Amino acid sequence: MPSMYCPLCGPFRIHFDVMRTEASANLKKLLEIEKRLFLSTDDLKTQHAKSLQGSLNASKDLQKEFATIEKKKEELADYLCEDRKKLSLEDLFSTMTTFRELFLKALQENQERKEQVVKSEKRKKQLKGEDAKRLKGEYGKSGTLNKN
Repeated sequence: MPSMYCPLCGPFRIHFDVMRTEASANLKKLLEIEKRLFLSTDDLKTQHAKSLQGSLNASKDLQKEFATIEKKKEELADYLCEDRKKLSLEDLFSTMTTFRELFLKALQENQERKEQVVKSEKRKKQLKGEDAKRLKGEYGKSGTLNKN
């Protein structure tokens, strides 16, 4: 499989800590907007309260997802006998990607070797058959030597 099918490859890598920091900053901004909206006019409240509440709920749900990911990361660190604080998801995914690429390359090389062995065996049989035909042609159809 080409690496283009690997979701962890190339420029699409996501830095978990950066995403979490940005999401946290966005939640703080939304909470600040909520405070300002609470102090604003009723007209603004009715216009923006629903969308703001939806954004707040989505942001809080995202924070829960980040907490779940962090918990799974800690479980993975324990499973791999790594330090929970030092385990980087980006490094882990990079290592997994490298392993995958090397594994697929090894599979391809093994397949090519098998094909070469089959071709080699076929060629040996063909040469053996040609040698037998040549010997048969030189020494007669019986395959014995003609003594003169």
